[in-house]
Amino acid sequence: MRFARFFLSALALTVAREAPADTVHLRRSGNATVIPFEYITQDETTIVVKRQDNDTVLTYKWEDLDQDWIRKNNPKVWSERQLLLAAPKSDGKTPGIAPDADPFAQQAAATDIRSLTKNLLVSLQDGMKGMSLSANRVDVVCAEFQMDEGQFWLGFDDLKRASLLEARPESTQRTGTSPEEPRDVDSKTKTKNKPGSKAKVRSAESMAAEAAARKDFETGSRPYNTLGYLRMLAEGGTKAKPAWMMLRRSATDRETMRTTLLKHAKQAGELSEKPEGKASRTELLVLKKALENCAESVGRITRETIAVEGRLQSDCRAVLTLALR
Repeated sequence: MRFARFFLSALALTVAREAPADTVHLRRSGNATVIPFEYITQDETTIVVKRQDNDTVLTYKWEDLDQDWIRKNNPKVWSERQLLLAAPKSDGKTPGIAPDADPFAQQAAATDIRSLTKNLLVSLQDGMKGMSLSANRVDVVCAEFQMDEGQFWLGFDDLKRASLLEARPESTQRTGTSPEEPRDVDSKTKTKNKPGSKAKVRSAESMAAEAAARKDFETGSRPYNTLGYLRMLAEGGTKAKPAWMMLRRSATDRETMRTTLLKHAKQAGELSEKPEGKASRTELLVLKKALENCAESVGRITRETIAVEGRLQSDCRAVLTLALR
C-alpha cells in the first residue's frame, strides 16, 4: 500500500509538471514576426511571458505590441486583459529586456521576394485610427469635397471592410442614392446662399454614424489600415474620395503609410543586391519602384497639395497587384 501511494503521488507530480502551459502569440506593429510564448501573467500595462526555447522570462509593455492583432488571435489572454483594465495602475517600474534575450530584437528577415511580399502584406494590415472628428467638422469636409454626407459615412464603412485581408472593397450604397450621380455645384451653392433657405437637416443615420466614428477614435480603435486605403484609392473616382479626404486630414496615417512602403522598398533594393536575390532581381526592382512611387504619391496628399488622382490610383493598383498576387 505504501508503495502504491508513493507511485500515485509520483505519477501525479509528473503529470502536473508535463501539463502544457498556455501559449500566447505576440507581434509588434510594423514587424511581421509572430512569436509564440508561454503565458505567465499580465497587468494593465505589461504582459509577462517565457520563451519556449529556453527559460528566459520577458516583460513587454502593451503599448509596444500590436494590440489589435493580439486581440484577434489571443481571445483568452485579451479577455483577461479587459478585466484588468479597470484595476488601479501599478506603480512598479517595468524591468528592461536585454537585446540578446528579446526575440523581437531581430525581425524575420526576408530571404527572397516571396518572404518579402509576405512581410509587406502583414505590415499593410497594421491598424490606424483614421481622421479625428473632434478636429474636423463633417459639414466643412463634405463642402470641401462637394460630397453628400451619406456617401461620406458610407466611405468610412467601405474603408473598414477594405482593411480586412479577405474583404472586397465594393461600396455599399444607400437605397435611392447614386454616388456616381453628377451634382450641380452652382445650383447647390445658390440654394445654400438663397435668403430664407433652411439649413439641411441631418438624418438620424448620419448622426449615428458620426457618433460611432467618434467613439472609435476616442477609444483608440484602429479599424483602418494601409491595405484598406490602397484598395479604396485604387478604385478612383467617387469611391476613393472618402479615403482620400481622410488621408488629407490625418497626417499620422499618411506618415505611417509612407514609412511602411519605403521600409519595404529599401528591403527590396537591398535583397536584389544579395546573391540569393539575383535570380529575382528584376521582380525585386519592380516591387521597389512601385513602393517608392506609391509612397511619393501618398506623401503629396496634404491639405495644401493634392496628389494627381490618376497617378495615385495607378500607384496604389501597382502595389496591390504585387502584394496580393
